[in-house]
Amino acid sequence: MKAQRQGKTKSEKHHWWPECVSQHWKNADGKVHWLQPNGKVITAPPKKFGCIGNGHYIKLARNAGETTPWDQNFEPFFDDADSGFPSVISWLQSLERKDVPEAATLTDRFIPQDSTDEQIAQLVESIVSLAVRSPMQRQTGARTAEAIRGGDRLPERERNTLITLNMRDSQRTAVSQIGTRGKFAVLYSPEREFIFGDGFFHNIRSPVQPYQLNSFKILVPVTPEICVLYVNPRQYNPVPRLFTFMVTAEEADALNGVVQIYSCDSIFYRSEKPEIIPDYAEGAHKEFSDSRNPVDTLIAAIPGNHSNRSIFF
Repeated sequence: MKAQRQGKTKSEKHHWWPECVSQHWKNADGKVHWLQPNGKVITAPPKKFGCIGNGHYIKLARNAGETTPWDQNFEPFFDDADSGFPSVISWLQSLERKDVPEAATLTDRFIPQDSTDEQIAQLVESIVSLAVRSPMQRQTGARTAEAIRGGDRLPERERNTLITLNMRDSQRTAVSQIGTRGKFAVLYSPEREFIFGDGFFHNIRSPVQPYQLNSFKILVPVTPEICVLYVNPRQYNPVPRLFTFMVTAEEADALNGVVQIYSCDSIFYRSEKPEIIPDYAEGAHKEFSDSRNPVDTLIAAIPGNHSNRSIFF
């Protein structure tokens, strides 16, 4: 296992939506749209969005301005993910995809693709990084401690320290657990643009426990035309492991609705402004609590997945 280098010890902005990804959401004017829960829209260059001051900086001193020998900036832990994202996106854009109008089931619409271990490993590194450092994920790092203490919100400095301590090793641990195992589907939307948010569908929770067998599930938009779906089912045929899938306009709308449910403060879009659904308007990270989840329906339909299946689309 290679050593992780540390980042700068001075204050800086850390992106949870890296520019190598967010730039794909810029319009012809070079701007990204930020849709807030109250309906307000702000436009700005991609680099202005998706960042938190010292978001990946562990500060253990009691008082602001003080330092300790154990403070750590773990922003470089995401360097492999970010440096590999451009090649990952180019690869995803190059894959064969096609409509299957004669398909009788969702399963029949998945097209198998060849892939190398290196390509899959870099894909995992990159998509996991978006889950691990997302604002939705950050909240899970403090929620348990707050629940134990009676449900009250922790003081901000203590809360941020707890969040970063729980985040620090989550990227490496989750990537290691997934490896190149599981099922992957690249979803293409030719009729509707996908949106991105400060939350999206996944079940990675902070802190990720080492040596714990997890059936991880992720659906993450990586461009307005491409989403990546991943699952590590308890029972599945490992070959083929990668598929492409063309979504309809209605399916894209349903998946965008999932992003809105899981998001709290930020929805980003390129040119197609989504209609705000009631869940996003409440300004809270939510998740599905029943079987009417279109992502689980797609997961169940992936060829070779022998888990229980349901039909929603």
